[in-house]
Amino acid sequence: MSCPSIYATTQPGGKRMIRTLAGAEGLATFGADTVRRADRARFKWRYICARYGPLDIGLAQFTPHTRQTPGDNFGHDHPVSRLMITLEGTQTVTVTGHELVMAPGAGILIPGDVPASYEASSVAARLHVDIAADHPGFAPLLKNAHCGYWPPKTPLLIALSAFVGTLLRRSDHTQTWADRTAVRSTLEAMICATISSAPPVLSGEEQVLGHRQQALQYIRTHHADPALTPGSVAQGLGMSVRTLQRAFAGDKNVSQWIADFRLESGLAFLRDPNFADLTLPEIATRAGFGSTVALRRGVLAATGLPPSAYRERHVGAARAAEAQRRADGGGVSYLPPAHPGPFPPVRLGGAMLGVGTDALSQTVSLAEARPS
Repeated sequence: MSCPSIYATTQPGGKRMIRTLAGAEGLATFGADTVRRADRARFKWRYICARYGPLDIGLAQFTPHTRQTPGDNFGHDHPVSRLMITLEGTQTVTVTGHELVMAPGAGILIPGDVPASYEASSVAARLHVDIAADHPGFAPLLKNAHCGYWPPKTPLLIALSAFVGTLLRRSDHTQTWADRTAVRSTLEAMICATISSAPPVLSGEEQVLGHRQQALQYIRTHHADPALTPGSVAQGLGMSVRTLQRAFAGDKNVSQWIADFRLESGLAFLRDPNFADLTLPEIATRAGFGSTVALRRGVLAATGLPPSAYRERHVGAARAAEAQRRADGGGVSYLPPAHPGPFPPVRLGGAMLGVGTDALSQTVSLAEARPS
């Protein structure tokens, strides 16, 4: 469904339209189906949209369903590319042979002439931005970013979602022409920046390595959480456990990587004189072991020494070296030896990638637009 206004790049637009479909009849009108028969009668789909020149923006909220689009430019009479950003729930989008799990904060850019299938197994909400592919301001960017996928919690998509959500909550009855033109200019600039940053949809080995890299980043950032499991890693990344496991086939599994990151963190605390005042229970908590027993077991297995003896060896050596340095009148301070850590780089597309930090985590609330 597209907004009722005609395609005209000179119109700043902004008029809002709301449509709701419900029940088995609404499901048929939408051209969708459900996995469970009981979900047909409970089906509800609500769509709020507005047009700003070459951009149609919309918020879709819906109950579980499956749907296939034939590549008809999402009902528009001109070529478009659709940018979708998940706000709530999880959906699976299959396009060009790739199955992409869309968790909150994830996004996908799909050309309107490419068939795709969608499956939502829970109540979900997502934002749509239909971009006129023949518009001179977007055509060159869309040519280079034919199809893209952003992982969950991408900051740029979160910012765009907040702005689009604000536009969809407002009415244009009191807006002046100048106000609508300014809004449209800001929206177009944000869309251009987003398209320019579109990560390509990877295939084959590159896709597997990309998932592995994302998982290592996530584990490194969240290893201090004692409740971290392969299941919570997969959920946090917006992928299935099976996809996550496939990314580590032939290597240490996810649980072993979690244990390795915790061990490296615990050993770092024990070696560093700056943390000599921390108790072993505090180190166990900070490193994600959850208990002193687990910390002791891990350190003993890795080094052959209990935590207290390992700390005394390294902290004692550091203090002795510092005392000797002062006695000698200066010199280089002691640096504790690095313990072999679980941080090998990953080769992806010919480039060596290290392990970075987690993306900004935020949520977008559109309570006013929730279906009743």
